[in-house]
Amino acid sequence: MNILAGARIFGVLVTMALALWAMGRELRNIEWRHRIRVVMEERPEKEGYVGNLWRLYMLRIRTHRIRTHRMMLDKPFKAQTVSIHVLGLFLLFFVITLLLHYFFVVGLFVSGGLSLFLYEKVWGSRARKRREEITAAWLYEAVPIAVHVMTATKRLDQAIHRMTQMTHHPHLKGKLAQLSELISAPQFATPEDAFLFWANNMGIRDIEYFALATKEAKKYNVPIEQLWIDMADLLGKDLEFKRTIRAQTAHHRSGGYIFYGMLAGTFLIAYPFTAKFMTDTTSFLFWAVIGVMTIGLYLIMRESQRIDA
Repeated sequence: MNILAGARIFGVLVTMALALWAMGRELRNIEWRHRIRVVMEERPEKEGYVGNLWRLYMLRIRTHRIRTHRMMLDKPFKAQTVSIHVLGLFLLFFVITLLLHYFFVVGLFVSGGLSLFLYEKVWGSRARKRREEITAAWLYEAVPIAVHVMTATKRLDQAIHRMTQMTHHPHLKGKLAQLSELISAPQFATPEDAFLFWANNMGIRDIEYFALATKEAKKYNVPIEQLWIDMADLLGKDLEFKRTIRAQTAHHRSGGYIFYGMLAGTFLIAYPFTAKFMTDTTSFLFWAVIGVMTIGLYLIMRESQRIDA
């Protein structure tokens, strides 16, 4: 084995070690989130859990897609479709790595990681934007309508029916139509119970607060219309504050992505053609720089995910 081959193998091992460390940390976070959901939802944990990373990945994609689409069942989730999309991205990245004369194993690893990460990132971003759209429409369109109706009638079911009729946002209008049907269902004793069940299935925290506060207000004879006015004002300010912070974070995050992409991309494209001119020390420093930049990008993504949550 010559010096050039040894340097390249060492660089590959360092990169793989850093990537495996990042994947292991993410798997531990997934495990903890799963256990919290099991406890909070009071469901028995399935036997044989842990291990099947692909099943967990598909579950996360399915959650993002359900939150993205207008109705829960308008576009059924198909694992085969996700597999085809991910496979297409993988083949694209793999061909690029082969054209750059990288090792076959390196191409497999890099292409697989990029395809899985980018596909989930796209659907996660779309799901977050859809939640923000529905929350804003709820606060600025639906709540004022409901307040007027409840002030006149003191009835939540009438307010929900009127919101369904007068709300213009298509996604929220479809969700409210589901709520109107639930109110008429016999399994719910009161409109407040149906509202709480609907809000929990929506998975939007701000609307869940409305449902829970409405149920408690009904129990203690608190005026619901005044409660909704105060909550809409408070949550509206919180939403605007989050948007401001998220916009600033997105600006800095985009700068980090662009810097990493330009510098690391240039290095990785040039490396296969310049490796024969590098010494052992230069090759080691090259991969060390790439590793440090990758860890820094990973930390940026982790912090931005906390803000986006």
